[in-house]
Amino acid sequence: MEQHIVALREERRRKYFIRGVAFAMASGICYGLYTGFLTLAQTQGVWGEWFAGLEWGDGQAALGAFVITFALAALAAGINDFISGIWSVLVCAKNRQLGDFWKTVKSRPGLVMMLCAAIGGPFATIAYVVALNSAAASGNPGVIVPIAALNCAIGAVLGRLFFKQALNAHKVIGIAVCLVAAGLIGGTSFASMGPEALMGCFFAFLAAFGWGFEGCVAGFGTILIDYRIGIAIRQVTAGVLELFVVFPLLMVFGGGAEVLGAVAGAAATSPALLFFLLSGFFAMPAFSFWYKGNSMCGTALGMACNGMYAFWGPFFIWIIMGVLNIGGMAADYPPLSLVQWVGAVIMVAGIFCIAMNPLDLLHMKKRED
Repeated sequence: MEQHIVALREERRRKYFIRGVAFAMASGICYGLYTGFLTLAQTQGVWGEWFAGLEWGDGQAALGAFVITFALAALAAGINDFISGIWSVLVCAKNRQLGDFWKTVKSRPGLVMMLCAAIGGPFATIAYVVALNSAAASGNPGVIVPIAALNCAIGAVLGRLFFKQALNAHKVIGIAVCLVAAGLIGGTSFASMGPEALMGCFFAFLAAFGWGFEGCVAGFGTILIDYRIGIAIRQVTAGVLELFVVFPLLMVFGGGAEVLGAVAGAAATSPALLFFLLSGFFAMPAFSFWYKGNSMCGTALGMACNGMYAFWGPFFIWIIMGVLNIGGMAADYPPLSLVQWVGAVIMVAGIFCIAMNPLDLLHMKKRED
C-alpha cells in the first residue's frame, strides 16, 4: 500500500514537472514571435524615418543619435510592455482574478514582481531593444538573440548564489558551452558586420544579465502567487516605468525635450502600432509561461527550455521579415550565417546540458528497456 502511494506521488511529480517544461518551451516560441514582431514594428511608418535619420512628421528635424539609440528603444519597449500588460489584465479579468490582482499588488510577493519589472523592464528589455536596433542597422537583427539567450546560463549561476540551487558539474559544462557559443556568434558577427555588432552583442549581454536575475526572483515569487497575476503586475509596471519615466528622461538627456510630445504622438498614431499589438500579445505568454515554468520545474530547467529562443528568435525574424517580406527584406534574408546557426544550435545544446545531466537520460532509457 505504501509503495503504491509513493508511486502515485512520483507520477504526480513527474506530470507536474513535464507541464513545467512544456510551459517553458512554449515561452521560448512566444519569445521568438514577440522578438520578430517587435523588430518589424520599428521598421514601419514614422519609426523607419526616425531610424533612417530623416525628417519626419510635418517637416520635423531628424532626431539626434542618442535619442534614436536609447530614447526610441525605451519608447518601443514601453509600448510593447504596456500593451502586453493590458492583454495580461484582460486575461486576469477573464479568469475573475481582478480582485486578487489588486490584493497581490499590495502584498510582499507583489512588490517582488514590481522589483522584477524594474530589472527586466527599464534595464533588460530596453537593453534588448537597443541590441536589436544596433544589429538591425547593420542588416542582421537576429544575430543578437542567441547572445541574449545567455540569460539561462547567468540565471543558473545566480540561482546558485541567491537561492542555493544546485550547480552540478553538467551545469558548469553547459554554462561553458553557452559561453563558447556566444563567443562564436559574437566573434563572427563582429568580423562580418563591424562595430554595430559589438555594440549589439554588448547590450544583448546586459539584457541577458537582467533577465537572468529576473528569472531567479520571478520563479521564486510566482511560487507564492498565480503566474497570470504575476505577469500582469510585471508588464504593467514595466510599461509604466518605461513610457512615463525612462523615455521622457532619455529624451530630455538627449536634447529632445522640445519634441517629446510630438514623438509620443507620432508613435501613438503610427501604423506600426498594429505590430506592437502583436508583439505585446506574444510577450504576455513569453513572460508568463517563463515564470510558470520556472516555478514548476526550477529556475535552471525553466530558463533552459525558454532559452531555445536562441533559435526561435532568428527563425521568426527570418519568417516575418524575410519569407513573408513584411519588413521589406528579401525572401532569402539570412538572420544568421551558417557559422552563427551552428553557434545557436550549440547554445541550445549547452542550455539543455545546464538543465539536465545527459547521463540521467541514458539511465532513464535503460530503465525503460
